[in-house]
Amino acid sequence: MDQAQNRHKTRRRLGLASALTVFLLLGAVQLGEAQRVRIEFDDYHGYDGTVDSIEDVADEYPNITELVEIGRSTMGRPIYVLVISNMRNGTTIDQHVQLRNMRKEGVDNVTPMKSYHGKPGVWIDGGTHGNEYTGTEVTLYIIDKLVSGYGSDDAITQLIDDNTFFVCPIVNPDGVYNSVQRGISQRQNSMERDDDEDGRINEDGPDDLNGDDLITSFRYRDPDGRYYQDENDPRIMVRIGRGEEPDPERERWSVIPEGRDNDGDGRSGEDPERGIDVNRNFPEGWFRDDNTQGGSGFYAASSPEAKTILEFFTNHTNILMVQSFHTSGGFTYRPFARWPDSEIHATDLGVFDEIMKPKYLELHGEDASDNLWRHPYNDDQGRPYGFGIFIDWAYAQFGSYSMTTELWNWRRDTRGLPGYSGEEDRGVWYRALLENSASVTDETLFVPWERYNHPEHGQGEVGGFVSKYVGGNALPGESLLHVAEIHWQFELFKAGLLPKLEISDASAEVLTTAADGTRVVKVTATLKNTGPLATHVARGADLAGNRDDAIWLIGDRDRVKYLQGGAWQGLGVLDGTMEIPGYSASTPRGGRAQAQAQMPAFMRQQGPPDAEVSGDGDTRTVTWLVSMEGSVPLKLVLTSQKGGTKVQNLTVR
Repeated sequence: MDQAQNRHKTRRRLGLASALTVFLLLGAVQLGEAQRVRIEFDDYHGYDGTVDSIEDVADEYPNITELVEIGRSTMGRPIYVLVISNMRNGTTIDQHVQLRNMRKEGVDNVTPMKSYHGKPGVWIDGGTHGNEYTGTEVTLYIIDKLVSGYGSDDAITQLIDDNTFFVCPIVNPDGVYNSVQRGISQRQNSMERDDDEDGRINEDGPDDLNGDDLITSFRYRDPDGRYYQDENDPRIMVRIGRGEEPDPERERWSVIPEGRDNDGDGRSGEDPERGIDVNRNFPEGWFRDDNTQGGSGFYAASSPEAKTILEFFTNHTNILMVQSFHTSGGFTYRPFARWPDSEIHATDLGVFDEIMKPKYLELHGEDASDNLWRHPYNDDQGRPYGFGIFIDWAYAQFGSYSMTTELWNWRRDTRGLPGYSGEEDRGVWYRALLENSASVTDETLFVPWERYNHPEHGQGEVGGFVSKYVGGNALPGESLLHVAEIHWQFELFKAGLLPKLEISDASAEVLTTAADGTRVVKVTATLKNTGPLATHVARGADLAGNRDDAIWLIGDRDRVKYLQGGAWQGLGVLDGTMEIPGYSASTPRGGRAQAQAQMPAFMRQQGPPDAEVSGDGDTRTVTWLVSMEGSVPLKLVLTSQKGGTKVQNLTVR
C-alpha cells in the first residue's frame, strides 16, 4: 500500500472516530448523523479510496444498498456498481408469472430477478477517462447524499423506495488508479501490448527521475519548444497557443513528462501501460460513413470496461436515466455525438432541451448560458464529435435519456482560493494556486524545479505541478463541493421525472354462475402512469430487447379460462403527466402494439379475442371476460420494462 493510500485510510478512520465522539457527546438526537459513513472531499479518493468508501456504505446500509462487482479491468481491478434502492420492497414479473418450458418441465436455470429490477432505474457513472476523476468524486457525493438522506428526508426516501440508482464511481479502474495514486495522467484504460513493436510490453512509461515518489515534469531550453516561462512567476510554464506565432524575444522551452528512454530506441514514454479511449469503444456509430474504423479498439466493445457496461445494461433493462460524468469545461452534452439532431425524435428533443436544459441552467445561476447545454455533433460542418460514444449507444440502442457532463470550469467554479476572483487569465489562477496551495490540499501540489542532467535531453530541471491537481479536475475542498452540489441537485431533478405506475379501480364482477359452479367473471382495471415522463423514450419500445408495457391477469391456469383477452395484454407505452413541447398523446409513438395491429390477420397472435382496452396518454382501462371453476384468487400485475412493476390482488364479487 502506498503512502497516499495510508494517509487516506487514516483520515477516514479518524473521521469515523470523530463521528462516534460527537454521538457520545450529543446523544441520541444526533443518531442519524453519527450513522453516516464519512466521505471526505479534501483530496481525491483514487481507486482504492473509492472502493473503501463504497464498501463502507454497503456495510452500513444493507437495507438500501448492494455492492456488485460487474467486471474487471485488464489489470484485474474490479469494476463496482453500488445499487441504491429499498431492498425490502418492490417486485418483478418473474415473481408472479411462472417460467415454464412446455416441452421440458422443471427447468430452473434462469437466475431470478431482484426486487430492484422492478423499479425505474437511474445509472450514474464516473471515471470512464482515468484522468477525469472529478466524476468519481461527484458520484461519491451523490451516494453520500442518497444514503444519508434516507429516512430523514422525505423526498429522498420516496425516491429510494420507488426507484433504483445504479452508481458506478469508476468505469476505468486502471486509468483512475494510475492518474491519482501513481501520479501518471492516463485518460485511457490499460492494455498489455507492445506499442513500439520491440518485443516487450509496457516497458517504457514515465519514470521518477529524482526519486521523490512523484511523477512531475522535465523542462529544458529548446529553440523549437512550445512553452515560455510565465513573465510574473518563472515556476509556471505557459504553453504557446496553437497557431500562435512564437515571440522571438522570449526564451522557448519544451516540457515533457518525467521519464527516460528505458529501451534504448531513442524515444521515451512511447510504450506505457495506457491502452484505448473507453468512451470511443461502444457499438453505436463506431464506423465512419465509409465503413472504416472511427472508434477505438480492435472492434466495438473490445475493451473489458465497455464490454462490462454493455453486459450490465443488457441485464438491467429498467434503466431509463443515464448520466456519465467527465471533465472538464463545465457543461453537459446530450445525444448525439455521431449523428445530427434530425436523428433524434422530436419528443425526446423536447424532454432534453425544454425540460432538462432549463433546470440545468437554473442550477448554475447567474453564470448560466445556453452554451452550458450542448449536443456535440457539429451541425454547421456536418462533422461528428466522435465515434463509438457511450451516451449515443445508451440513447439509440438501449433507449435511455443519456447525457455526459464535462464537470469543472476553472474560471467559473473555483471557490475558496485566495488571490483568485474569477479572472479570465489562467496565469492569475496558477499563481494564486502556488501561493495558497494549503487552502486546497495538505498534500504536495507543486515540486520546486531542480537541475537534472537528462540522459537524452541534457541539462534541464525536474519539478512543476503534480498532475492530479492541475489536469482539468475540480480542486479538492470547496471547489469540488460546489460542483458536486450542483450536479447532485440535477440528479434529484431528473430522478423526479421518472414514471410511476399504479393500478386503480380494479374489480372482478360475477356475471353468470353455471349449475356446476363455473362462473363467468368480468375483470376491469384502470392503469395509470402518474410520473412526469413516459415509460420509454419515444422509440424505446421498438428497440431490440425492449417491449411495450403490459398488464397480466393471473389465476390458476388449470381453473381459469380466458374468454376475452389473454393472460397478458399489451398496453403500448404509458405516457407521463408532464406536457412535453412538440408531443401530443394522439401522436403515435410506434411500438409493438401498433405494429401488431397493422399486421395481416393471419400473422397476428392467435387465441381468444383481445381484451377491451380504452384510453390513451397516461391512462388505460382494460376489461377481460374469464370463466372460473370454483373460488380462485386473481391477481393483476402491471409491468413496464423501465416504468416498474405493480401488483394488486382481486376479490371476486
